[in-house]
Order: sequence, then structure tokens, then C-alpha cells
Amino acid sequence: MGTEVRVGSLSDLLDGELTGVEVNGHRLIVARQGDEVHVARNRCPHLGFSLTRGPGGLRYGDGVVQCPWHNSRFDVFTGENLDWVTGFAGRSVPSWSRSVIALGRRPRGLDTLSATVRDGDVYVTIE
Repeated sequence: MGTEVRVGSLSDLLDGELTGVEVNGHRLIVARQGDEVHVARNRCPHLGFSLTRGPGGLRYGDGVVQCPWHNSRFDVFTGENLDWVTGFAGRSVPSWSRSVIALGRRPRGLDTLSATVRDGDVYVTIE
């Protein structure tokens, strides 16, 4: 069973935006959509690097975050990997080079966490 921790106030999160936070030593991304929030680990499941910092910069819109390292896109709400290694450092690359950039790794989804909003505060369960 996981531990529930407070992430912050819903009012501190911009609607339609992605925010990187650190809670109890865990780096997370929080996507707010109206009164709903979705949380995932701020870690590319392929390379292990940050999804909010890197050479390609933070790219987020409509619930989708793009890895700033290898351009794979993820649905923050479900964790699903939407496409696989389309580039490097925010730039597109030819399809023949994608397997080289993937470094032998297979597509994986984000590690999503259960989140709730209570009394204006956001809580997440960390396993």
C-alpha cells in the first residue's frame, strides 16, 4: 500500500499546463485539466531523464508531454506512449536513425500515480 502525500494547492497549478514538482524526494509532473489533476513521475521511462528539462525544452499541450531528449510523446492522463523516438533534443530525425537513438530500448509508458483533489489541495499516492 502506498503513502498519500500533499503535492500542493490546486490554485497553484495553471489549468492546461504541466508543472514539475518534488515531493518527499520524488520528482513528479502534474497536469491540471480543470478541476482534475494527473500525476506521473518526471522521468522518461526510456532514458531516465527529466521530462521537463533537457535540450528540447518543455513541450506540453492537450495532455501530451514530449520527451526533450528523444522526442517520444506520452499521454500524461493514461501514461500511454503515443509515438516512439521521433528525434533527438527536440529536432526530428530520419526514420532510419530512430533505432540508433532508441539504444535498443522498447517503447514504454509513463509511470502514472493516483491523484485526488480534496479541499483545494492535490494529493498523490506514492508506492
